[in-house]
This record gives sequence, structure tokens and C-alpha cells, in this order.
Amino acid sequence: MGTKSIRHIVESTLATYLSTQTGLTTVSFLTGDSAATQTLPKAVVLCDSARPPGSLPEGAGNYDCSVRITLFSNADDTTLADHRLRCAALVGNMRDLASIQAAFTAGADASCYDVTIGSEDEGVDERSWATAFSFSVMVCLAP
Repeated sequence: MGTKSIRHIVESTLATYLSTQTGLTTVSFLTGDSAATQTLPKAVVLCDSARPPGSLPEGAGNYDCSVRITLFSNADDTTLADHRLRCAALVGNMRDLASIQAAFTAGADASCYDVTIGSEDEGVDERSWATAFSFSVMVCLAP
């Protein structure tokens, strides 16, 4: 198995994949540990946890990853309708399992088997729209 953290692999693969998708090219995608200057619109991809799936043996390199993606838009120059269009683009691209699997294959560090969409929660933080999405991403480290 590789020497890279599965959490970092998942974060960077999804951030790179989403940053190139239609409807999201103006959004800066950052990983949970990014120190980049943060401007809006932005999205933070954070793999909160990675654990062996209950149905598979530990040590085989399989992980069920809990991923949170939070999308922020500036409320001063973006309408809520436009923010929600970005949200729809994000969810639509996270439903495209074949493209996500191809992004993991291109990275060569892990394979992705499934993506399950969890919740979508919206709020306003000072002068920004903020929507948090949760996903379960089933991956396996490359041998």
C-alpha cells in the first residue's frame, strides 16, 4: 500500500476534479489543510474521517471516507439563486461516479468504488452564502 494519507488523497482528488467541472470553474477549491489565500467563491473539501468498512476486513486498504464540502459565495456580488446554481453543479458532479472514478484512477493512489450523497445544509455567514454537503466516499488504496 502507498505511503500517502487516504484522507489527503480523497481531498486532493475531489478538489482537483470539481475545480474543472462546468458551473464550478470560478470557484477556488481548497483542501482541509490548505494555507492558500481564501477568496470567494470558494469550496473547502475536508475528509473528516476514513475508517475500514464494517463489512470488509481491516488492513485491506479499503476505507469509507466521510467527506464534507462547504461552498461559500459572496452575498454582496452573488445572488442566492446563483449560489444555488453552483450548489446544483457541485451535487451533479458528485453524482457522476464514472468521472470521479476516472479522477481517482488518474491519480493512481487509490480507486473509488462509490459515492453516496448525505445531507445539504445552508446558512449565511456574515456576508456570504454557505452550503455544506456531506458525502460517503468508498475508496481503496492502490497496492
